Amino acid sequence: MARTNNRKNQNKALKPVNLSLPGQPPRTLPAGEALQQMKHLQHSGQTAAAAAIARQLSTQLPGLDEPWLLLFGVLHNAANYPALGQEAERCLQHKTRFIPALISLSVAKRMAQHHDQALALIDKALKLEPANAEILNHRGVVLKEMGRLDDALQAFNRCAALAPANVNAIWNRADLAGVLDEAEYQRCAALADNPALNAGQRAMVFYALAQSDEKAGDYSRQFEHIRRGAALKRSVVAYDHQAELSQINRVAGFYPAAAAAPVTGHQAVPVFICGLPRSGTTLCEQILSSHPAVTAGDELNDLPLAAARVLQQKGLRKPFPDWAADMTAADWQAIGDQYRQSTGALQSGGWFTDKNLQNYKAVGLIRRALPEARIIICRREPMDNLWGCYRQYFAEGMNFTYDLDELADIWQASDRLIRHWQATENDIFILHYEQLTQDPETIIRQLVSFCGLPWDDACLNFHTNQRAVRTLSATQVRKPMSRERVAQWQRYQQQLAPLQQKLGL
Repeated sequence: MARTNNRKNQNKALKPVNLSLPGQPPRTLPAGEALQQMKHLQHSGQTAAAAAIARQLSTQLPGLDEPWLLLFGVLHNAANYPALGQEAERCLQHKTRFIPALISLSVAKRMAQHHDQALALIDKALKLEPANAEILNHRGVVLKEMGRLDDALQAFNRCAALAPANVNAIWNRADLAGVLDEAEYQRCAALADNPALNAGQRAMVFYALAQSDEKAGDYSRQFEHIRRGAALKRSVVAYDHQAELSQINRVAGFYPAAAAAPVTGHQAVPVFICGLPRSGTTLCEQILSSHPAVTAGDELNDLPLAAARVLQQKGLRKPFPDWAADMTAADWQAIGDQYRQSTGALQSGGWFTDKNLQNYKAVGLIRRALPEARIIICRREPMDNLWGCYRQYFAEGMNFTYDLDELADIWQASDRLIRHWQATENDIFILHYEQLTQDPETIIRQLVSFCGLPWDDACLNFHTNQRAVRTLSATQVRKPMSRERVAQWQRYQQQLAPLQQKLGL
């Protein structure tokens, strides 16, 4: 069988393909040579050109694996999930049993909040390869987001049994597994110290150990494991702290006051929920999406994508927020129109949420492009908020959360910006986590009223909401309101003393 497959691959490599790339004349060459060029472009960082070759190869020779794999990887890394789904469906028309295509389509369905369809695709893949640990890990993620926590834990445990060094499964199950038994704890500790794993993988295991430590009440060991995990993660992320601070500090200068844009007759009302991570944004979305008129959008990228399209049309290549000074009223309206169009699937109930945390920087943009929007900024006492950030492993983004000094800088810069938004207009609802957990009904009624929604008791019973939740708070928001994490940072007061001092608290 291996010889047969090798012969087939050699035959495909000899087949001629037609390539057409920008700035180059069309040419015909053997598929094997085109594949080598595709790989070279990818390795040299020319991702767009590599993807262009992959798309042409997959069209002309759909039986080849490599072009599909490159396309799936590029689109996944770019978070272009609609395109990922389209390419996966195109692949499955030719390769019905191709596991990467089934997984990719499942991811696209999951990101579009069609979790039942995502699970069906995963189960199809699992029937083809029942002992594939990665498929089991994907299955656990989908089940966890659906709230089927026991089934999710079973999938993660099975994955770990098949592939004991699969750090993704170890991390994904960490908040479900409780206190690890001694043998499993020591196995994970050995993995965390294993130099054969890369720094990012070891970081995940340290954070998983910390979850077990916390449940066991060993807070000193928990902090040490988080500290070690954070240092490893910080060593591998591409993050320019001064550039991030500069961006936050410059925003206010480009939006000195609220725009006087009239609210037009748009039927759907976007509700932007933003703030620093671990400030209560997922809880806020869970409460609002329990209302029958509200659809949860989760962490959408539609606003930055809408702005990017308009900037491209204008030929502007300035970074955010510098391009704001070059925008006309028509440009702001175009951004709003693009956003409304791309979020059309969420608008059937009349209200929908957009929980992209970074939109706290974009309040001025929202005011100009989407004057009908409601803006909620979630806030939390700084020590609890920053400890919540530091103790959390983020798969991607939020790269400022792995160093306490950098976290303090971000808090201070974001606090100044949020106060600027409050001073320039009164169209923002500040949702204080401590007030919400202290007096839920009063605050939730105020929140619902601010959004222009009629009251519905379902908002008080948010923990029974059956929607899928993709964020790291997926397990927490399925529980009734609790003050368990209020002032939790005080357990670690000695270790966090430098942070407290830097914040002047």
